[in-house]
Amino acid sequence: MKYLTVVRHAKSSWDQPGLADHDRPLNARGLRAVPAVATFLNQTYFGAAESTEPLLPKPDRLITSTAARALATAQVFRETLNLPIDSLLLQSSLYLASAEKILRVVQAMDENWGHAMIFGHNPGLHEFCDHILARANVQRMPTCTAVLIGFPLEYWGEADWNTAQLIGLITPKTLEKRFPSVYQGISRADDPLD
Repeated sequence: MKYLTVVRHAKSSWDQPGLADHDRPLNARGLRAVPAVATFLNQTYFGAAESTEPLLPKPDRLITSTAARALATAQVFRETLNLPIDSLLLQSSLYLASAEKILRVVQAMDENWGHAMIFGHNPGLHEFCDHILARANVQRMPTCTAVLIGFPLEYWGEADWNTAQLIGLITPKTLEKRFPSVYQGISRADDPLD
């Protein structure tokens, strides 16, 4: 079995009109959402909470688009999951990648990895998740959404459309609704432009 967690970058800032799209940083809302989603995954799925057995192994590698917003999101996940620096890999082809490009990245992953995370952008990530799942579809993928996927396959190279199973789908808004005392305000805008 191979596991893949697909994460759309957190909410980014449009405050600097002259800044290239690739260089846009996370905004205040994004900076609130990322540690919340990462902590939830770590405690609920990866066994960081003392009372919880891991449902999935911790990721072996975090592979991210080189865009500032995706890299910042991946870095917070790496720190929250307490993974070594060399577990974070930059992949320029994930910047605004199509679903087909993302599939090729997955197929080329090191077969020694049992679980990997990919950080990137819509619409490619959403289309990838929608096409890779055999019996489920992902309606929406707002910023900082994490989609946990299982492949009943021995090799990453066997991954193809309609071969995966949905394990979980986490958004900042669902965390805030289900656990308001813990995650209050993580999905709300600070101002009308946020």
